[in-house]
Amino acid sequence: MNCGYQRGFHVYFKEIKDGKARLGLICPSCGQSYDIGWLTADVTEFEPEKEEVYEDH
Repeated sequence: MNCGYQRGFHVYFKEIKDGKARLGLICPSCGQSYDIGWLTADVTEFEPEKEEVYEDH
């Protein structure tokens, strides 16, 4: 880690081929991305879908 950030990371999925995606991490402080060598199982769709929003009352 280059910037010294010591909290959690954002996760990214990058489509590669045959319904698989590469999983990686992004530092929210400096933007550096890290390929951690993980691949997903089959992913049927890469378009995001909006879900219900959680509201704390």
